[in-house]
Amino acid sequence: MNSNIDSIKSELLDIRIFCGRYFPFVVIPLSYAKIIVSNQIPTAGVNQKGHLIINPTWWNNLTIEAKRFTTIHETLHLVLCHPFRAHQHNPQLYNIAADAKVNHAIDQTNLHGIKYPTNDLITLHSLATITKLCLSDLQKMSTEEITKTLQNNNNQLSINPNSSLNGFGEDLLQGNFEGEVIQEGDSSVSSCVSEKLGEVWRQICEKAKTFAKQAGTLPASFERLVDEVLEVKPPWQITLRFSLQGSMCCDSSFAYPSRRSPDLPGQISCLGTVWCLIDTSGSINQDLLKTFLGIAKHEARHASLRVVAWDAKAYEVLKAERPCEVARKIASKLKGGGGTVCLPVLQRVYRSMSVNDVVILLTDGDIYDADQKETKEWFSKVAGKASTALIGYTHRPIHAPRFQSIFITP
Repeated sequence: MNSNIDSIKSELLDIRIFCGRYFPFVVIPLSYAKIIVSNQIPTAGVNQKGHLIINPTWWNNLTIEAKRFTTIHETLHLVLCHPFRAHQHNPQLYNIAADAKVNHAIDQTNLHGIKYPTNDLITLHSLATITKLCLSDLQKMSTEEITKTLQNNNNQLSINPNSSLNGFGEDLLQGNFEGEVIQEGDSSVSSCVSEKLGEVWRQICEKAKTFAKQAGTLPASFERLVDEVLEVKPPWQITLRFSLQGSMCCDSSFAYPSRRSPDLPGQISCLGTVWCLIDTSGSINQDLLKTFLGIAKHEARHASLRVVAWDAKAYEVLKAERPCEVARKIASKLKGGGGTVCLPVLQRVYRSMSVNDVVILLTDGDIYDADQKETKEWFSKVAGKASTALIGYTHRPIHAPRFQSIFITP
C-alpha cells in the first residue's frame, strides 16, 4: 500500500510540473488543495472542505493522459468554487453543468498529453443537443444559468448521469472521507472554517488568474469561467432597477414638501411610460407568467404602464396607471398560447410608443425569429426610439441589437 501511495504522490508531482509548463492556471490551486487517497468513492471528486479525493484502484488503471485530465478537471472544480456554489441548486444537474463547462474549457486548450479515454464525458456540445440551444449561447451562460435550463428540461434529458458519465457526473461530493492524506495543502485552506472556504477559494482563483496571465497562457475559454467567480453580479431585480434609473424624469410638487424647507416643493421621479412586452406563447407556464406580471406590476408604481401580450402575433395594448389595476385590467385579458415570433410585437410597439419610452421584453428566450435579419433591424429601431430597452429571459439568451439582456430567475 505504501508503495502505491508513493507512486500516486510521484505522479501528482509530475502532473504539477506538467501544468507549470503548459497549464499554469492550475498550479497554485493544485498546491493549495488537500489530497486524500480513499476507497470510499468510486473514482475521484472534490468536497465542500476543499479536499480532492482519489480512489487508488481506479487511479492506477488510468493512462498518464487520463490522470492529467482528472487532476486538472477536479482542481478546476475547486478553484472555480463549484462545490460551494452548488448548494442552492439541484446537486446532480449543477454537477452536470459544471462538468460540461470544465470539460469544454479543457478541450478548447487543444493540449497534447491531456485526454480522458471515453466519449461519454459530458460537454457543452452534448448539452446543446439536450437543451436545443446553440453552443455559442451555452458558452456565454454561467453554470447557474445552464443548471436552470437543465432543470426546465429535466423530463426530457436523454442521458443517464449515473452511468454514462463514468464517474464525472457525481464528483461534487458531500461529507468527509477517510483515507491516506498524500498532500496537506496550504494552511489558509486547511485551517479555514467551512463558512469561509468559498471566499478563500475565490481568492485562490484570483491568484491563479494573475499567475496564468503573467505566464501569458490564460485561454479565453478559461477567462470566461474565472469571470463567473470573480465578477460579482447583483440579483436581476437590482440590475433591472439600475438599468431603468437613467430613464427617470424628475418633477416637483408641493404634495411632497422639500427636505430643505416645507415651503418648497419636493422632487418626484417617474419613468413616464413603460412598455412591457410579455411572451404568452405555449412554452410559458403559469408560474413564469406570474413572474412577468409581477415585473409589470412593479413598474406601474413609477410609470404609466402599457402591456402587449404576444406569441406569433401581437395582441391589444392593455393599460394600467397603478399597481392595483394590473390584475383587473391586464392579467385577466392576456391572450396567447401560440408560437413565438417577436417581429409583430416589435412593429406594434414601435408604432405606438413615444420617443424616450421604456421597453421591456419578457420571454423564456425560445423565439423563432430572434436571429433573423428583419427582426434584428426592428430590435434596433425600437431601441433607438426608446430611452431604455431591456430583454428579460429565463432560458435561452437573446442578443438583440441595442437591447440589454438580463437573466431572470422565476
